[in-house]
This record gives sequence, structure tokens and C-alpha cells, in this order.
Amino acid sequence: MFASDCCDDHDRLLTLAEALERALALIEALPEIESVNLQDADGRVLAADLPARLDVPPHDNSAMDGFALHHADLCSDGPTRLPVIGQALAGHPYVKTVPRGAAVRITTGAMTPAGPDLVIMQEHCRIDPEQHWIEIDAAHAAKLKLGENIRRCGEDVHAGALLLPGGRRLRPQDVALAAGQGMATLTVRRRLRVAVASTGDELHEPGVPLPPGAIYESNRYTLLGLLRRLGCAVTDLGILRDERDSLLSALRDAAARHDVLLTSGGVSVGTADLIKEVIAELGTIEFWRLAVKPGKPVTLGRIGDCQVLGLPGNPVSVMVSFLLFARPVLLRRMGIASVEPLRVPARADFHLRRKPGRREWLRARLRLDPAQGLLATVYPTASSGALSSLCWAEGLVELAEDCAGIAPGDGVQYLPFGELGVD
Repeated sequence: MFASDCCDDHDRLLTLAEALERALALIEALPEIESVNLQDADGRVLAADLPARLDVPPHDNSAMDGFALHHADLCSDGPTRLPVIGQALAGHPYVKTVPRGAAVRITTGAMTPAGPDLVIMQEHCRIDPEQHWIEIDAAHAAKLKLGENIRRCGEDVHAGALLLPGGRRLRPQDVALAAGQGMATLTVRRRLRVAVASTGDELHEPGVPLPPGAIYESNRYTLLGLLRRLGCAVTDLGILRDERDSLLSALRDAAARHDVLLTSGGVSVGTADLIKEVIAELGTIEFWRLAVKPGKPVTLGRIGDCQVLGLPGNPVSVMVSFLLFARPVLLRRMGIASVEPLRVPARADFHLRRKPGRREWLRARLRLDPAQGLLATVYPTASSGALSSLCWAEGLVELAEDCAGIAPGDGVQYLPFGELGVD
């Protein structure tokens, strides 16, 4: 068992739901669109609903290698013997009408010729290659149905129907679906331009000797990777020092050239935490601090037309607050309609006591128990500085604001990292 503490707050904090509702109400999708080749469309956001141009398949075709024939020719009181009068190959159809009492050899994907109303698999036939006939025994013939092994025109996609909805982040299968319609290009929203910076005099880049009291900076590498997986065009501003004038200059310049500015550190209440003050001087603060753990000192603001997201400085806090708060905001800015992650029901495999009041996320893994189903195990410490815990974890267990404790077997909500874009 481990304890999860919660700080006492003298003023009311926004819940995550309230913060997202307010943030998403302020967000408008990028208006600029562009046309991209199919090879470059994966991961881009479709700008508008895309209707189908063609029926798929464009004609009736065979789902199997076999023989096309008439169902009415099948005998019930003995074997059915039919002459094979031709063949239909994929891309090379049999162009004549097949009369009653005859069959045509056909391959998978080949257009079914006029006349036949079923295809029988070749392994269910006795085939005489020299005399050009097939024979089907009565027992198997009795099982065959009209339309057997025939894929009908338009059964996958009907021309004029919605092929892909606008606001979808395109996946390889979506691009393939467009390719199957003969579309060589797609209209997408332009990439979101995001600048990333970390703040703090104690931070140093990897690869240099550390002076006393210093640490290597890691948060930017988390954020840069997560943003690139979202398909953003990312600018790395590096480490910004805790100096007011230089912060003013850096943030003013970045906001003028980007859609979103994402910072980590400097948003708490310490004497060197200057980011919130600088954002307020250059623009506006929409809200600050959420009733969440980890990630309480989250800031949402604006400088000109640039949305500013100030995340905490602890490595676990920065990743969790990005995934649960910043990511939905960015997705909406990108024009993506659905921003709510999937939550998987599971059962707890741990004890926890906590003070209610904040929504909390525990680093977790799932395992399948034959008797109990999916069980969630959590990392043994809730420290927001334990970056290694994020490498151990495969997702997050979410605890609601009113949760006072968890016992083994209790139902919990699990958020897989894959659902949050961390594969």
C-alpha cells in the first residue's frame, strides 16, 4: 500500500473537465488548407468530408479461385457435371454470357461473367482437365447458396456515400481507401506550428559537464517526440534562463511565428517561476492551476494569435499534463473533431488511500488474469520526478476527484499509452 497526498488549496481549482471545456471553447481549427500527395497524407488532418466517387468493388467479382455457375443447375439426387467453357481472370473478364448447364473457371478478384449466380471453390470440385468438365457431389451442392463467394458491386463502398469524415487524422488504411477511389491527392489542414522551450537556470543540455546543483534537461525531448507523433511542425527553442527580459524577448518572438507555444517549468509560485508573469505581460492568462495530480500548475494563455500552454517542470507532470490536457487542445487546433481518449475498464491489483479533491493518474500496466480479466498494477511510487516510471508504465490509471481509495478488485479506468499517441 502507498499513500497519495493532496495539497490543501485556499482557492478553488478548475477540474480537468472544466479546464478542457473552457480551453476547447476558445480553440478554432487552423483555417489554412493544402493539397498533398497520397504518399504524404499519412498523419495529416482531412480538411472536409470526403465523398466516395466510385462503387467498391466496381463490379461483381469472385471471392475465391473456383468456378462460376448457375445455382439452378445443381442436382440434389446425384452429382452435378458441367462443361467448363472458358475462364475469367483478374483484369481479363470472360465477356460472353455463360448459358445454363455450363461453368467458367474464375480466379479471385475476377469479374463474374453474366449469367452465373454463385462461385464454387475449386477444392470442392472434381476436375477433369482433359475433358474440361467439373463434377460436384450432391451433398456439397445442397450446401451452396445463391450468391455464394461473390462480392457484389458496391458492397464495400457506394458511390456518393461518405468515404472519410472531415477532421479525421489520416491513418494508412484511410489513405489506402482514398487510393482505391483513384484519388491522387487529398485536401488537408496545414501542419500546426508549435514552439517548445524548457525554462530553468539549473538545466543543462546532455553532453556537457554538470556544475554543482545542475541537472540535465529532459522535458523537451518528451515534448518534441510527442508533438512530432501528432504531426506538428516543431521548433525547438532550447533552454530559456530564468531572466525576465530574455524570456519576454524569446516568447514574444516565438509567439509571432507559431500557432502554439509550449513551455515546461516556471509556472508555479517560486521566485524564479516567471513564465506565467511573462505570458500575462505579453498577452492574457485564461486560467492557471488545475485540480489534478500530477500537473497542478498548468497555464493556458494567449500571446497575439498564438496559444500558450505552460506545463509544470517535473518530468512525470509534464508528460501527464501534455497527454491529458495539452494534447486535446492541440488536436482541436489541428481540426480534429474527436479529442477524448479511450478508457478501458479494468480491475485494481493494488491498495491506495488518498484525499479526494483532485483527478489523479497513476503510472500503470495491465495484465490478463484468467479469473478476473484485466488487472491494473501501478508503479510503487507516485513521485512526479521519477522519469523511469514512465518507461516502466504502459498507460495510466485514472482516479476521479471524489475517489478516496482503491482496494484490490475495485473497478478502475485505464488509459493505454497507445490511445494517447505514445506507442
